[in-house]
Amino acid sequence: MRPTTSPRQRAENLLYSIFDAAEDGCHTITASAGGPCAVIRFHNEGRRTYLGQGVAMADIISSIAAALTGEVCGVVLRSIEGEGKARAWGWHVRGLAATPLTADALRFAYSRDERTGEALPPEPGLYYDDAPHINLV
Repeated sequence: MRPTTSPRQRAENLLYSIFDAAEDGCHTITASAGGPCAVIRFHNEGRRTYLGQGVAMADIISSIAAALTGEVCGVVLRSIEGEGKARAWGWHVRGLAATPLTADALRFAYSRDERTGEALPPEPGLYYDDAPHINLV
């Protein structure tokens, strides 16, 4: 029998995996399953992760858990790299698996209007990179 993982535990595992994968600097996580969208800003310095002032980890976990309630969830990590540059990584989250997106797959998803499907102009300074593997269990 497989152990069950609650939505809160899955959200916590996702956050800590992304915090660990992100390098030093300022980052934004966006998670959405077509309904509620969670946006979390954080800063990594060495082996420490800092959240915004007055932000409680419990509130962030609740927000991510709500976004992960759908069957499928998309998660994007944007990292500021200075000099007007930012990198984007993405994952397709389903159940207990977070599948890393390639740079091309994320670019395609990120550069389309979600309502019309039409191409959007490229965002200056943003580049897409293959996401690393992260664990949810």
